[in-house]
Amino acid sequence: MILAAATLAPARVGAAPSPGTRTVITLNGQQRGAVFDGIGAISGGGGNSRFLIDYPRKQRAQILNYLFGPGGAHLQLLKLEIGADSDTTDGSEPSVEHSPGVIDCGSGYEWWLARQALDRDPGIKLYGLQWSAPGWVGSIWSQADLGYVIKWLNCARSHGLHISYLGGWNEHFFSVGWFIAMRRELNAHGYQSVKLVAADGHALENPYRPAFAWAIARLVKRHSMLRRALSVLGAHDTCGGPTSGYSCESTRAARETGLPLWESELGAIDANLGAAALARSINNSYIQGHLTALLTWPLLDSMPAYALPWENRGLVTADQPWSGNYRVNRITWAIAQTTQFASPGWYHLAGGNGSLGDGGTSNSYESPDRKNWSLVAENTGHRPRQVIRAHTVTVHLTGGLDDKIVHVWSTNLESASPAAWFVRQRPIIPEHGTFSYVIKPGYIVSFTSTNTQSHDDPGAPPGPAPMPLPYRTRPDGSTEAWGLDSIEGAFLYRRCLGRRPGRCLEQVAPRHPIWYLTTKQGDPSPYAITGDPSWGNYTVSARVLFTSRAGAASLIGHLGEVGNDPALFSGYELTIQANGHWRLLRKSQFYRQKTPSTRTLAAGKVAGFTPRTWHSIALGLHDGRITAVIGRRQVTSVRDTTYRAGLAGIGSNWNLVQFAGLKVS
Repeated sequence: MILAAATLAPARVGAAPSPGTRTVITLNGQQRGAVFDGIGAISGGGGNSRFLIDYPRKQRAQILNYLFGPGGAHLQLLKLEIGADSDTTDGSEPSVEHSPGVIDCGSGYEWWLARQALDRDPGIKLYGLQWSAPGWVGSIWSQADLGYVIKWLNCARSHGLHISYLGGWNEHFFSVGWFIAMRRELNAHGYQSVKLVAADGHALENPYRPAFAWAIARLVKRHSMLRRALSVLGAHDTCGGPTSGYSCESTRAARETGLPLWESELGAIDANLGAAALARSINNSYIQGHLTALLTWPLLDSMPAYALPWENRGLVTADQPWSGNYRVNRITWAIAQTTQFASPGWYHLAGGNGSLGDGGTSNSYESPDRKNWSLVAENTGHRPRQVIRAHTVTVHLTGGLDDKIVHVWSTNLESASPAAWFVRQRPIIPEHGTFSYVIKPGYIVSFTSTNTQSHDDPGAPPGPAPMPLPYRTRPDGSTEAWGLDSIEGAFLYRRCLGRRPGRCLEQVAPRHPIWYLTTKQGDPSPYAITGDPSWGNYTVSARVLFTSRAGAASLIGHLGEVGNDPALFSGYELTIQANGHWRLLRKSQFYRQKTPSTRTLAAGKVAGFTPRTWHSIALGLHDGRITAVIGRRQVTSVRDTTYRAGLAGIGSNWNLVQFAGLKVS
């Protein structure tokens, strides 16, 4: 069901008496400001969108509609990670070129996601960015990396996707030469329309320094070739660290370049408690920072629950593909209060962007044909712990703006009740081009001459439930296995080796990547996880094949937490090398204790292990008893009650290893 039709009778409202404070706003259709470039979100920085493709078709369509359809957040920009087989915060996304010259345009789920977004909104703009890179490119900012990005663009084109914007390296400072060379490569390969965004730097140094995020601007002013190469300057977290939205900053040098300025990543605000901060950021990024677009990270919380570092972020929480349960979060409607009222290419109206007394802000927009206008006003305060009062806005419509009827929608940004989010209010008929409205404390209200807004309401999703056992791997419509999330490396379906028919899971990255994150505990090894934090007694088993004598494979059980350093997680791990050496480990990461640790519970060697043959392994966890079986032999049984429940998984080293028949029972 879509709630769209105006069912409330309009009210004639002039300059009414005002409780609290009052601000008078004059909107003049002949006085335009900067062009509005849009509001978007980021699917990247790890596999935070990973499980969406695994959802039942009905609920998956509902979630996609909330993200990209006209009755939800109606996102206008979608940034995609250029996967590199590397953990980039909340897991790993697969590369399109694991080894040089071997292109895999079917790799991963981002192509599917982008296609779904375009099907719902053909006008959405796509933006590609690297967080990491396959190890074979050699180094950051290399010539090989330029070619790698071109191949990713070629893959996008093979899926019918047009990439409008391209960044450099996420939060890795920048290379002037790389951007100039990238512009040359884009032009030479038929991508003249792709616009470069630089430099996706961030201000979250210690102390918070917006000048660091906009550092490239000083060079743009002095370097004509760099200026010609770039179309947008983008910076991260310019609205506070952590984001509050009270103060959004750019630098004088950035503004003087004449390039559009974007908040190219507003990172990690709470999916519900952060709604007011996001609403303030959208308004203040333009009012204070002169920024014309904003992208929030992440798009979704659609990954294993309670295991990865950045839980409870994203527009929708969708971490139960087995039950179909999902939750639309409050920040979805904080975004909709702008995106359903103004489109990219609209103009800000001079005089309609500023503070509402000491209580909030307003932002105004006009369509290119001057037929429509919108005003978005929030009343959430100018500083933390401020006592907020009701605030009256009185709006004068001049310069040819439509003043026949004003449609009104509001969200209580402080309410936990979905019934208070994105609610149609009684329309207003201005008197002599003027109307007044009282904005309650904690609210955002959008006024508009348009009547195209709607609020999707397909009914309640299925209730939450633990992931059922047994679990068995199966394809999910991409190259990955249903319900299995690669945290490091890339576990994808490939033709089985060793005379086994069908397709098997293979860890396909043959060497470690160029890391996005600093690894303090040594180079992390590839692993992927599945399951439910409530899983207690179970056995995880598989058959493994090593493609070389340097190979290694592992089974993981009772995994509880993955650290910010991807080498770290809490749980048990049975590792077996291609030469038959094995170890049973108990691993702890720093959320549970001050320093991470790995303890060997048992170790040994089995005979008969050879590459290119299949071997069965199993890890059992039952009431504090941990058993390991290799082939038909139980090699150890120990008692350890450190971890009583948690997820399961598989792992390897940076060699090609295959898994068949992965099962948790």
